[in-house]
Amino acid sequence: MKAFSDCPRRFYETQICKDKWPEKRSPQLDWGDAVHAAMATALKTGTPLPTIFRIFQKWVDSVNRTPGELLIEDDCRWAIDRKFRPVPWFANTVWLRTVADAVKLDGETALVVDWKAGKSINADPVQLVLTSLMLMVQFPEVHGVRSDFVWLQEDHKTTQTIYRDEAAEHWADILPRVKVLEHAVANDNFPPKPNRFCRNYCPVKSCEYWGK
Repeated sequence: MKAFSDCPRRFYETQICKDKWPEKRSPQLDWGDAVHAAMATALKTGTPLPTIFRIFQKWVDSVNRTPGELLIEDDCRWAIDRKFRPVPWFANTVWLRTVADAVKLDGETALVVDWKAGKSINADPVQLVLTSLMLMVQFPEVHGVRSDFVWLQEDHKTTQTIYRDEAAEHWADILPRVKVLEHAVANDNFPPKPNRFCRNYCPVKSCEYWGK
């Protein structure tokens, strides 16, 4: 939804016509993948982070200190259908999928953690909201979810908490955005939206606003 909101044309070209505009690897992407893998291994095995990532050990330790059952990677992949019912990840009826880097389940409360290798200025709180809502669908006993974006490069986190009795209100905020996206898909309507990424960061060179 964020990609569509930023620019419908770029969303269509890069998210739907993926083979046409393959994502180019960069040192930043490689670093992000490496640190995510290292954090997952450290949580799974209880071993310290490699020396190159040791400065992030405090964030791993913080998750470990949080009470509850630890879920990592594949255990944090959830999907629902349009009736908000849990379904398998690749089900034909799947409507929404979310992924978290780490989760702690502790009775009626839960913690969701997402490691971020980028800059907090680009944060999209809807991701945290959706993951929290999804977790409450998957685990009916959970009544409150704290979700954290941990900004590794900036050494801080952004946090929000959602309670079950607020879920309907959050879905009401999100679903209109979904309808706009679905309308665009149904009508094959993805106009360009000039923004700050056009000059240096957009791969869609066929767009009339590219490089401007």
